[in-house]
This record gives sequence, structure tokens and C-alpha cells, in this order.
Amino acid sequence: MAEHNDQPVALITGAAGGLGHAFAVRLAREGMRIAVVDCVDAYHVVRAVEQQGGVAQAFRCDLREPEQIAYLQGQVLERFGRCDVLVNNAAYIPLKNLADTSFLDWSDCLAVTLDAPFLLSQAFAPGMRERGWGRIINLASSNTGRPQKGFLAYIAAKSGIIGLTRGLAVELGEYGITVNAISPGLIRHPGSAAALPAQLFETVRDSQLIKRTGEPEDLCGVLAFLASNASSYMTGQVFNVDGGFLF
Repeated sequence: MAEHNDQPVALITGAAGGLGHAFAVRLAREGMRIAVVDCVDAYHVVRAVEQQGGVAQAFRCDLREPEQIAYLQGQVLERFGRCDVLVNNAAYIPLKNLADTSFLDWSDCLAVTLDAPFLLSQAFAPGMRERGWGRIINLASSNTGRPQKGFLAYIAAKSGIIGLTRGLAVELGEYGITVNAISPGLIRHPGSAAALPAQLFETVRDSQLIKRTGEPEDLCGVLAFLASNASSYMTGQVFNVDGGFLF
């Protein structure tokens, strides 16, 4: 049964990992209840939110499957009764070049990284419109502006995210819903450190104006701003948070 509670709810995809975990903790600190969504166990994130006095629930969902996204919508509304802030953070990154990228790699990358944000926006925007307030925050990537080799499908999907952000902003702005994107640089967390070569972190760091590697907390200030009333006059924007990698 849904909670009868006006406390805002933030849904974060890919919330079991480094960025999503940090986002969940920060938005809980901002006074939001958190729907923690991932395809793997994310109860450690729920515990981290609860340890600081917040409210969260974990939901398992394979974002490649539209039927599971539809089921997720029902679960979130049954538990919380609403979704006010949608953070489309999840991504699948096949680290392959053109010759090695299978169509399944390509399809899975676009399904998780681009199709799911569309479907989730379609699912939760009506409720935001009904309440006259909402925030959709998409995760883009500095790889769209300064591509690195081996990220072909990911670059294509994140370029699509920028287009989706602008298209949704046009459709939803008159209803009190803002749609913006955060475009991170290369962020070090356990997942990225395990998946990517150490040399890439050094190369990117040396290419930045700020000579240090980004951490998840570096994105949380912008996230909190975009999720708040303070950003109510901004929509359709892409915020580069990358240490000056793009400028």
C-alpha cells in the first residue's frame, strides 16, 4: 500500500554502483525518499540511506526489458505513491571498437542507456504533470564531446541522451517539469576502476584543467541543485562536470 506522504521521492537507476550510491545518499540528505533501482542487490545502499535517518527501498529491474520497467512503475507507485525526481543514471558500457561490437552489445547498450530513460520518463512524467512539479535528470558523458576509443556504442547512446533531454524539456516545461543532464568526466569508483585501464585515468586527468581524477561526490552538488527548486528556471541544459575536460 502506498504511503500517504508528501515527502518527495527520487528514483535512481544504477543505484547499486558508485555514482548511484552517492546520488542516493545525497538526495536522501536533501529530504527525499529514495527508490533504489538496479539489476543487482542494492540493499547496501538502502542501509546507507537509513543510517543517516532516510527512507529507501530497493527494486530489482533489468532495464533492457520494457515489461520489467512497467512492473517497476507499479511497484514504486504502490510503495511510495509518487515519483518526483527521476535520475536516469544506469548505463551499460561495452568496451569494444567497431569491429568487435556485436549487435547484441549495441542493442543492450542502447536499451539500458537510452531506451530505459525514455520509458521511465514516459512512465513517471504524468504524475509529475498532475502535481505541477517534477525533475528529470539524465546522465550524459564528456565522451560525446571528446570521444575516446573503445566506447563506440556508449558514445552513440549518450549522444542520444542529450537529444532526449532537450526533446523532453520542450514537451514538459509548461507543466512545471524540468529536464536537464549532467555530463561527467571520467569518475573513479570501484566499478570504473575495475573495468577501465589505469592509464586512461591518467590520460584524462592530464587533459583536464583541474589535475585530479573525479569522484562520485564531485557530481552530487550539481545533482542536488537540479533536483531542487533552485533550478526551476533552467531546463534542456547539459552541465559539464568534468574538471575542465570540455570547455
